[in-house]
Amino acid sequence: KQRLLLPVIKIVALIVHLDDFKERRMQIKLERAGFIFTPQEYYARAVVMSAGTLIIGGIISLAIMPSMSVVICILAVIVYFHFFGEVNDKLKEKDECIERELPKFVRAIVQGLKTEKDVIKLLENYGEIASKGLQYDIEVLILDLKSGNFENRVGNAYMSRLAKSLIAINRGDNQEASLNHLLSDMSLLSHETMCRELNKRPGRVKMMVIPIVVIGIFTLFYVVGVNLFDSLGGIM
Repeated sequence: KQRLLLPVIKIVALIVHLDDFKERRMQIKLERAGFIFTPQEYYARAVVMSAGTLIIGGIISLAIMPSMSVVICILAVIVYFHFFGEVNDKLKEKDECIERELPKFVRAIVQGLKTEKDVIKLLENYGEIASKGLQYDIEVLILDLKSGNFENRVGNAYMSRLAKSLIAINRGDNQEASLNHLLSDMSLLSHETMCRELNKRPGRVKMMVIPIVVIGIFTLFYVVGVNLFDSLGGIM
């Protein structure tokens, strides 16, 4: 469906203006999340999807039930924020996936450094068995090591710390204390991740149900109220 709207999105993207910092930050997010859009196209997509909802919903509302126009406007706003926030939702899901694998990854790299001094080779070997969520950050880290520059394109704080240490090792610096400290943090992270997985699911389901119920109740009372008002107006 979005491919059909791509020409429209590209046209709207031409009028989207972003400052350099915001554009760069969004570009990094989009690359990490696996989106093929430019930052301008991403913003434009949210606008197009919201406007499409408003136009189509408005036409249907006028043809069937004009009193639903307010609900259509609310729905269009919800659609906008849904598409605008999609990259953050995907990155949150990806970071959770990374954090589950990160302790294993860090331990494998630190252990590997005891026998293998080629940091890039270690990362490439692990990249072959890494989960899809972690592969992008490993590829970025390998590119940074090869170029000798650290551009902080990885989004996870622990990965950033590991990246800085590995780049320093690749330059010949001793990073044993830093890596040992990171290993200690990995033990805590592993425990926190396990506890979070056990505790978050019931609460998450409840939080997802609440806005749906509120919108449903609002819609019901709005429709009933409008129809009741029309009926009383006819009697009077």
